[in-house]
Amino acid sequence: MENLTYSLNFEKLCDKYNLGHLTTEPKQVFGGFLHRMYQIDTDKEQYAVKALNPQIMQRKTAMDNYIFSEKVAKKALQNGINALPAIVSNGSCIHEVDGQYYLLFPWVQGKTLPTGIVDIERCKMIGIILANIHNTDFAQLIVDSQNEDFNESLIDWNEFALKGHQENLEWSTLLLDNLNEINNWEKLANSSSKLLMNNSVISHRDLDQKNVLWDENLVPIIIDWEAAGMINPTQELIDVALYWSGFESGNLSKDAFSTIISNYQKHGGMICDNWVDVLNSGFQGKLGWLAYNIRRSLRLECTDDTEQELGTIEVLKTIQAITDYANFIPLCTEWLSEIDSNI
Repeated sequence: MENLTYSLNFEKLCDKYNLGHLTTEPKQVFGGFLHRMYQIDTDKEQYAVKALNPQIMQRKTAMDNYIFSEKVAKKALQNGINALPAIVSNGSCIHEVDGQYYLLFPWVQGKTLPTGIVDIERCKMIGIILANIHNTDFAQLIVDSQNEDFNESLIDWNEFALKGHQENLEWSTLLLDNLNEINNWEKLANSSSKLLMNNSVISHRDLDQKNVLWDENLVPIIIDWEAAGMINPTQELIDVALYWSGFESGNLSKDAFSTIISNYQKHGGMICDNWVDVLNSGFQGKLGWLAYNIRRSLRLECTDDTEQELGTIEVLKTIQAITDYANFIPLCTEWLSEIDSNI
């Protein structure tokens, strides 16, 4: 895959899509890990502009996936979920200038809940929102979705570790030290994901704190639907419960974790899967994120030095996060058993 760089031209973007004339210098908004977001002000409107990562846009399925995800966001909004779909121009949500692709959104006043902060009332709302998304009828979109047949994840972690060592990257030793565990987690993820593949829904698939804005009245606005697609609903429920209960910051709240799951169930969310299979399948997404960041760190899939550095940082964080997750599974199983007994 050719390494491409961002080619940003906001003036040309505004002119081509009749957005108005820029009144201030575009400001980069930080928070995401895949693309670059900017705030632009024109004499017509204020916009959030997402410059899509050129490396990701080289993937064969990327364009169709983004178009599909915006259909999901639009359908969610039509069904009462406070989603923020992209602006459509000339019949498309994808905006292109000189080979650089963008998504445009109206600028929304709102703030994300800072990482590490746990808020029980917001956890209640998130559990309800997730149940509502899972109960939304996306049947008309199924024909537009990619057929996601089960494919085993078989990554050559040893080769990654050796390449990292050759390039003197700081994560190589940590990866080598954890090779046996990582290969075992990959096997668990593959076997469990295969068992869960027959129960799936269309959903957001990245409903963490950075993707929910809260307005001044604490009304949630669900943003960043680019990952939307098919997923096992119970697997996503566990992921969301961990995001919002402080797991990633090390400030894990059992009350918050239980609140999300119980409110999900109380508002129509169904749990039909074995918890152990669900927890083991959770390794798959985490290992996929680890492999992607290793490729960025090794400059195998990277736009520039900034992204390479981000990949290196994320590799270190992700190896630790996966280890923490593995250590948490026995305790999590106990918590889930308690929740089941109280429903």
